[in-house]
Amino acid sequence: MSGTIIRKASASDSEKLLVLIKELSKELQLTSSQLTQKDLEDDAAGKPAIFTIYVCQNAKGDLIGYVLFYNTYSTWEGRSLCVEELFVVTSQRKKGIGSSLLKKAVQVALERGCGRCNITAYPGNKFLTSQGAIDLTDIEKWLFFRMNQNALEHFAQRCKIVEGTKIREATREDFKGVMRLIQDLADYEKMPDGPKITAKTLEEDSQSSEAFYECYVAEAEGQLVGYSIFFYTFNGEGPGVYMEDLYVTPEYRKKGIGMALWGSVIKE
Repeated sequence: MSGTIIRKASASDSEKLLVLIKELSKELQLTSSQLTQKDLEDDAAGKPAIFTIYVCQNAKGDLIGYVLFYNTYSTWEGRSLCVEELFVVTSQRKKGIGSSLLKKAVQVALERGCGRCNITAYPGNKFLTSQGAIDLTDIEKWLFFRMNQNALEHFAQRCKIVEGTKIREATREDFKGVMRLIQDLADYEKMPDGPKITAKTLEEDSQSSEAFYECYVAEAEGQLVGYSIFFYTFNGEGPGVYMEDLYVTPEYRKKGIGMALWGSVIKE
């Protein structure tokens, strides 16, 4: 890595970064990235920014690698970070650049108070396990689903307001109630260890400058009966939203409340 530096990407890097992002998409045989230079600049300049990128620059000033990550949230463990993309140009691999970029992402995760770092990867990636990452593909039994823009728009059009129920953004006064619902979900999922966060943790992490998550609640008959927690994501296809939790208490199910909460996330 002689002569190379790892630094945070700036707006002036967007054109060169876009080339690397498209190169990664081509290597993985993904649908060609429709991301534009303006998209990259706009989404990185938000307050707070949706994502963070660190780049590796060689002595000539060329970008030869990057790592892209963003804040995520777990209602079991609290703050976390997701490394969505880690890429080094072919000619510069096996020189420690990938390890250095991953190390920088891990350092940022620790600085932000994260308890874990999730990493998106394709099958056969031995590099990550060599760095101490655990492959959860077979361990975790969760199913992951994705809705594209057409599906999002169609869903939003079908969402209806549930009579007698109010869907709104959570406020500071709601976190004790949300925490009760999170515990209900843990009990429903038969997870004896339960969540390791508290109502105070929820409040602090929603109000922080890093904006780890957003939350909608369903209110009926003067009490909270459901919630959804989500955060923003980013990759070569552009910005997205990931819904971490969606829960409605048993006695209020089959009334359209879950769909309404889901619809609020989709509209966002």
